Amino acid sequence: MINLTPNLILMGAIVACLLSGPTAADQTKENNAVADSVMLFDFEKGFDIESLQVDDAKVSLIENQGSRLLQLETGIRSGAPGVTIKKPDGGWDLNNYYHVKMDITNAGNYPARIIFKVGDPEDSMQAWQMEIRFELAPGETKTVSDDIITTPWRFTEPLNLLAMRAAPGEAKTDLSAIDQVKITINYPSNEHKLLIDNIRATNPVRWVESNGFLPFIDRFGQYKHAHWPGKTLSVDDLHQQAKDERRELSANPGPKEFNKYGGWENGPKLESSGYFRVQKHDGAWWFVDPTGRLFWSHGVGVVHASTATTGITDRESYFEWLPPKDSPFAEFYSTAARASHGYYSTIEERETYNFTASNLYQKYGDDWRDDFSRVTHARLRSWGMNTLGVASDRRLTTDGITPYTETVWVPGTRKIAASKGYWGKFHDVFDPSFKRQLKKALSDRQHTVDDPWLLGFFIENELSWGAEGSLAIATLKSPADQPAKIEFVKDLKNKYKSIDNLNRAWGTSHGAWNALLSSTSAPDQKKAWDDLSKFYAKIVKTYFSTVHAELKSVAPNALYLGCRLAWANSDTVIRTAAQYADVISMNKYQYDVTNVGLPDGIDKPILIGEFHFGSLDRGALHLGVVEAKSQSHRAELYTTYVNSALLNPYIVGTHWFQYAEQPPTGRGDGENYNVGIVDLADKPFPELVKSIREVGSRFYEFRSNAAEQQALVQPKKPKTSDHIQIDEEAHTRSN
Repeated sequence: MINLTPNLILMGAIVACLLSGPTAADQTKENNAVADSVMLFDFEKGFDIESLQVDDAKVSLIENQGSRLLQLETGIRSGAPGVTIKKPDGGWDLNNYYHVKMDITNAGNYPARIIFKVGDPEDSMQAWQMEIRFELAPGETKTVSDDIITTPWRFTEPLNLLAMRAAPGEAKTDLSAIDQVKITINYPSNEHKLLIDNIRATNPVRWVESNGFLPFIDRFGQYKHAHWPGKTLSVDDLHQQAKDERRELSANPGPKEFNKYGGWENGPKLESSGYFRVQKHDGAWWFVDPTGRLFWSHGVGVVHASTATTGITDRESYFEWLPPKDSPFAEFYSTAARASHGYYSTIEERETYNFTASNLYQKYGDDWRDDFSRVTHARLRSWGMNTLGVASDRRLTTDGITPYTETVWVPGTRKIAASKGYWGKFHDVFDPSFKRQLKKALSDRQHTVDDPWLLGFFIENELSWGAEGSLAIATLKSPADQPAKIEFVKDLKNKYKSIDNLNRAWGTSHGAWNALLSSTSAPDQKKAWDDLSKFYAKIVKTYFSTVHAELKSVAPNALYLGCRLAWANSDTVIRTAAQYADVISMNKYQYDVTNVGLPDGIDKPILIGEFHFGSLDRGALHLGVVEAKSQSHRAELYTTYVNSALLNPYIVGTHWFQYAEQPPTGRGDGENYNVGIVDLADKPFPELVKSIREVGSRFYEFRSNAAEQQALVQPKKPKTSDHIQIDEEAHTRSN
């Protein structure tokens, strides 16, 4: 392990950069040689509109109050209608800048969910680093800013920091290679009109020497070169925090309105079944707890003692302290298999260190596991939370103290070879391995079958359904021995009887059915759309019906909470999920869920399986999926989000993602987000906890009063098109 002595002047510069910006004396490059901002696209001076690339959109230049703007009008056929604007020949170099900004107005009649990307959208990791998502109300104008590097300073010489979604002082690429920006609408239900102006690079970066930066992680897994309120600096700090929290939790045991399950003790009494169930009451959906009391799931996911497990292979120099392997800390070392994304996806096996458990051991001693369980249950109750969400520790879920969700993963199945998705290819549900592996995964859940504390089952997470028809196209692009393809061709034979009839309908020229089976090309989507959409629906129905049947055979009294839909999903997926799941779970990373609804004719409860907000003011290197300006702003956004969910008659709960902070050096796939309610040293973020506790103390009355006054907002029904053009390259978010 390399342990370099830090250069104190450099460290002062870095701290200043993170918190308030460096002084001129600390900089190694004069910033006055760089303009404060540079216009990337000037729509005023002979802009070549023919150079724009559009997807299901129209563009024009219009005059508005003496200025010339780019007008973007989008349709609803594409999953991401919008415009790509390419850098002109001999154009700009972004290496010296921190932000790209633009002014944008929603000139249409509907709220718009917009994605602003800087860089090549085909490179999903780069695009993720350089994109923002935001909402714009009709008539609203915003100046939006996309960070093209993680920190407002860069190293003069790159360190090539590995396996991190966002690394300090480094860009993911040579920024001079960035040659475009892209503005799109995220899976729109309506047509939109946007006015775009002043796309510019701003905020010149500060340049600092890279020598002396390593190591940059302290013994608690925290970012070393910055200080912030409440940062843990010693083991004594851990001990004192434990004492202080013991008193604090004793003084705040939790809402008096909660019964033992966290249900509404003084609320309406409905029929009790001995298990959790769902029921519509006074116009709004609710869970009902085993005693018959109304229950709204105010929860948090990934509650366990290994969230800050991080790879150390090829990165030993990042850490100022890794304990000897023959010490009591040896149990916190482990190995992990190939990661799903990032640097560690290229390595068969990596060594890891678990800073979460290591810190709990230093905080509580040999009995840290018991203390972790005790304190975690006490915290959730004190904060007015009543559910352990996705992927939580089995020991916690079997304590009989806090209701929980059970999460089932289905590994080892055959996949549709040509399918795509952030978390991998889609199951071939017609291959026997799907049902076999599902049965095997469920067989490990016998302890939950008759457990009254079980809220329900999530089966898998954020599956790659794609746009309408996409899985059918992927099936046709797969090899001849793909079971789904054999099934599809069988259906086509039954419908068309002869290959000639199919060729006439699709405009193809297959010589025989076997030629179609052997082909790996896709037909014209418009001509084949009826068949593509029908087989897509068959895949979706086979998936949900199989899962429902197998789950109910194992746990007939348990709720099927769905598969945690993410990003955007077709009308077919949502309607089919509603047919087979008891609750439709959705991961909704946005600022407000008041208008989250279901297609016409569908009336089912919705559970928000994930949401969060993150900031960079407490040592985090990546803010996560949805931005907050500070920890205080993060807390405000929490209240706004949960209030909006309580006002939505479909939503029966919200689960924050996740309980504890991700490590600055990243989990296996590199995620290093500010997502925790508690930090890396197991200390709650006080601002966020204050908001959670305030919401937790009154959400039953809040939701009930809104319902009684008929103030629950009825979400707008999504509008769907007859034909959604498939975007198989659409970028997706990781967990």
